[in-house]
Amino acid sequence: MESMNDDKIIIYQSYDTVIQANLAKTKLDAYGIPCFLTEENFTNLYPFRNDIFPGVRLHIFEKDEPRVKEILTEEVGG
Repeated sequence: MESMNDDKIIIYQSYDTVIQANLAKTKLDAYGIPCFLTEENFTNLYPFRNDIFPGVRLHIFEKDEPRVKEILTEEVGG
């Protein structure tokens, strides 16, 4: 049963646009981090975020959160 904790999926972040979310997903894919997006269609219909429409959601495995944070916050170039 302990392995079920390793498989827990969390919402890492919400994005205002599908483009922003796909950029993050593509970067994680390049590093081999499994992830997926939800609420993409709602964002196209309702281009503002609030409690009902939280934006495009990036889902990851909880165990990957430290690595995801590192990857998505690293500076490009330099």
